[in-house]
Formats: sequence, structure tokens, C-alpha cells
Amino acid sequence: MQVTWTVSPVGYQRIAKRCPACNVKRDFLPAGAFRMNSQKKRLDIWSIYKCTHCDYTWNISLFSRLPVSRINPVLYRRIMANDEATLEYFSHDDQILKRNNAVLSGSPAFHVREQWSAGHLCNKRLKVCIRLRCAFQVSLLSVIKKQLFLSASEIKRRVITGEIAGVTLKELKSTKRQTASVVIWVSAGVFYSGRKI
Repeated sequence: MQVTWTVSPVGYQRIAKRCPACNVKRDFLPAGAFRMNSQKKRLDIWSIYKCTHCDYTWNISLFSRLPVSRINPVLYRRIMANDEATLEYFSHDDQILKRNNAVLSGSPAFHVREQWSAGHLCNKRLKVCIRLRCAFQVSLLSVIKKQLFLSASEIKRRVITGEIAGVTLKELKSTKRQTASVVIWVSAGVFYSGRKI
């Protein structure tokens, strides 16, 4: 029996940056709009971020000197409409965040979609594949807590006893951004203990 948990962020990834208006380091979030500038047949496109404490704005570069002919027409329309899903997508885009030297702050909320593959129901252990829909800061511990309805200390105890295998205590706590899937093994007793069947 295999279970797949597909984990998706809900909302924007916060960025920590010194705010010139506040004169201290603050969190910035997308302000809900893109900024676009065109010169001849080339586009510069930014996502506007705003300090969560004041109204100071900061632009993150998405595209620079991009020929108009090379932009996807659907993406162009979404940018022109300040589409929320597109803003959220870019707030988690690893390449763009790295290119803009963005320092991430905190972990966004997340949603987990659970899918089952056909198999034997009498297995003593279930193979659980955890996949991130996109790179974002989330710990395996948070995902497992949410899905198994167990406390952090209970999960750590189950890892030590081997009832949850394939992950170390250090890996459980890490919020390192990754897109690769992780496979863990969970005893049937632990998997079903907190669930209403």
C-alpha cells in the first residue's frame, strides 16, 4: 500500500529585508500587483513587495529585458490582471528568489492532498511518499503532524522506535527548501491511530 502526500503552500512566502522606512529588518510580502516597464520591444517585469509594518515597497525582478515575442500570452494576461495565483507562484519561485538575493522568513501555511494506490490492505507498514508541489520552507515534522494527528514529541518517539522509518530526527526538523520527494515508512498502527476510519 502506498500513500502520496502532495504538499502545496497556501499564501505567499515572506522575505526578510531591512526596511528603510522602519529602519529595522522587517518581513515583506507581495503587495498584490506586478509592475511592468516596456522599452521598444523589451519588457522589464517586477513583483511589488510591501513591508508588513508600513507601506514601504520593494520590487523583485521577474524578467529583465525580455523580448515581447518571448513572453507566453497567457502569462502576460495574468501579469496584466495582477492574477493572485501568479503572484503566489512567483513568491515561491526558487530561481527568482535566489537571483534577487531574497532572505526567506518563516514558513507559509500548507495544504496536503492525500492519494492512495491500490495494494494489499493487510500490510504492517505503509510506504508514504511526501512530495512538495514547489520549493518552499516546510518541515517534514509539520507535514507528518498534520497528516497523522500526532504531537511532535510522539512523532520523534515513533522515529526512535522505528515505527516511522526512512527519516532522521535532524531531517524531520529541517525547513530546507527542496522539491525532491521523500519516502518514509509508517507502521499501520501509527498511521491509523489518529484517523477516524
